[in-house]
Amino acid sequence: MDDSDGGPSDDGGPSDDGGTGGPETNETGDAAQTDESTAGEPAYVEGVDESALVDASPESLTLTPAQHERLKDALHGDRLDDIEYSDRRYLVVGRGGDEGPGQRRRLVRDLLDERREATAFMLEEFGLTGDELDLWAPAFEILCGQATHVVGVLEDYDGGHVWELGYLYHQQSTVRDVLWLLKRVYGDETVRRERYDNGMAASHLAALERAAGERVVEWEDEADLRRAVDEVP
Repeated sequence: MDDSDGGPSDDGGPSDDGGTGGPETNETGDAAQTDESTAGEPAYVEGVDESALVDASPESLTLTPAQHERLKDALHGDRLDDIEYSDRRYLVVGRGGDEGPGQRRRLVRDLLDERREATAFMLEEFGLTGDELDLWAPAFEILCGQATHVVGVLEDYDGGHVWELGYLYHQQSTVRDVLWLLKRVYGDETVRRERYDNGMAASHLAALERAAGERVVEWEDEADLRRAVDEVP
């Protein structure tokens, strides 16, 4: 998110560009972990090469006591109170930036936020900087747990939201029932290949699309995107 707010996509994060109730947190601000998998159930969606995926899970990171305190400070306060007391809570994932994909992602956030008894939010709104990359994954985990809906706005695979796709892939057993994907489609095959030419991200998205099922909504332009947002409950 290359958003001016600063985040893991185009906003100073890992790259240049872009339910009900939350998990209980302990005194360090860590999200309590639950194992919702069923015995004998595969950890990942079939048909995807697990060995080709990047470990984007929070467990892959080790935080210092100071980082735990910083995470706790970032994810407590009025903004989190607003989220916790809303009936519908939308975490909006995707590219950042002031124009183009980032602007359309913010449009999705604004449209969802206008709904009655609802709030919509993005990871970069919580004040973490590009110098605090180790905090992005655990913060994203906590916010995923707070969300009643995780809404991905996808136009291409250029940006830090590819990292978020990786995280969602690894956590699909807990987010699959709340995940919605608003995916832009292109009539021109050459343009489509240019936008989605990333094998690893394609594997992530293919798995997420299978997990989301009918909650994948395609769109072509901004007017069509507004229609796609209307399909998210």
